[in-house]
Amino acid sequence: MSKYDGFGYYQILGVEHTATAAEIKEHYREQAKKWHPDYNKAENALEVFQKISVAYDVLSDENKRLTYDLASMAYEGENLPDIFALKIITGEDKKESTELRCIEYDTMIGMGYGYKREHHKKICNMSQAPAIMFRAGLINWLLGWWSIKGFVQNIQVIKYNLQVEKNSRASNKKLLIHNALAYQQEKKYKEAGVCAEQAKEYVAQEDEYLLDKFIKELPLKENLIATKWNEKQLKKWQYAVPTLLVIIIGIFAAGSLLPQNKGDKSIIDYYQEVRGQRGGNSVDDMVVSKIFDIPVDIEDEKMLYHIKSGYTAKVLYGPSERFDTMTYLTDQTTVRLTGMTPDNSWYRIMLDNGDMGFVEKEYLEKGVGKHIPENSKIYKAVQ
Repeated sequence: MSKYDGFGYYQILGVEHTATAAEIKEHYREQAKKWHPDYNKAENALEVFQKISVAYDVLSDENKRLTYDLASMAYEGENLPDIFALKIITGEDKKESTELRCIEYDTMIGMGYGYKREHHKKICNMSQAPAIMFRAGLINWLLGWWSIKGFVQNIQVIKYNLQVEKNSRASNKKLLIHNALAYQQEKKYKEAGVCAEQAKEYVAQEDEYLLDKFIKELPLKENLIATKWNEKQLKKWQYAVPTLLVIIIGIFAAGSLLPQNKGDKSIIDYYQEVRGQRGGNSVDDMVVSKIFDIPVDIEDEKMLYHIKSGYTAKVLYGPSERFDTMTYLTDQTTVRLTGMTPDNSWYRIMLDNGDMGFVEKEYLEKGVGKHIPENSKIYKAVQ
């Protein structure tokens, strides 16, 4: 029988999920004749006959059958919703986005002798996820130990949260396939295709053909640009809390032994507003004076860099996480290096449209990545 069969349609017709249209029609006729109330006097004959008719209605139609197969795969082991009237799942902020993912984690609060352990599922975008995991870490590391019975439980919670990528795979498969179908039904075909493409990361390899078939049937006029989440990076936010606690304790412990230098001028304050530039317009002079400039020569390939494969980099208005986000760059996007901070931890880059922003050095690799658009301001080939 079918690997995924949410309503049991394949089972009631007695066919495999690979059955051809002719096989489905043949089995339908056999089952319909067997269970037709005019010939079958069993009490449930009418009910079974109606189920057979509904199953055939769906499986005999290629579009309905594909929707059914994908929904059954998404809701594997769960009750299916009304698969032909799906609503788009939004994030915690009630906004639609193809970048949404589900992250699953536990929190632990010690309560003397007892404890309170809770499981959470949050649907959010990539910029919101670190804050969610950091808050979970704060709860577990600061409040999770205060229980006699729950001490060992908190260790298990922390270990569980470090597997956030594995914990969330099934939920992300369901989220992305559900939204792919929902966007399609809303006639938002580009969004449907992006969700389907991203869902491939969470399904078994032998099931990808269903998503490929779904994408092929969409009336798309442009190439799909899928955003790849790097859930492994969320582990850092679990380690951030104990690391921060160790640093704070170390500072307090060593504070009385270190000389106080309130007038330390070596600390660089980058927190000045930095505006992007187009053409020859310059950015804020107070910040530029603290950045090592690299002359812009659009015919020079040596200063071309690209985002590392498998990463999505956040471009900020300044060289610090305190600045607002300008945009996100996906893996292999090519940019031009125009400057760096004195400690060489942040690079100032130029985007295709001429805007400048800052990216952490760890996200960049030297050389050209993706193809540079013809109208890009970062590079002009020598004629």
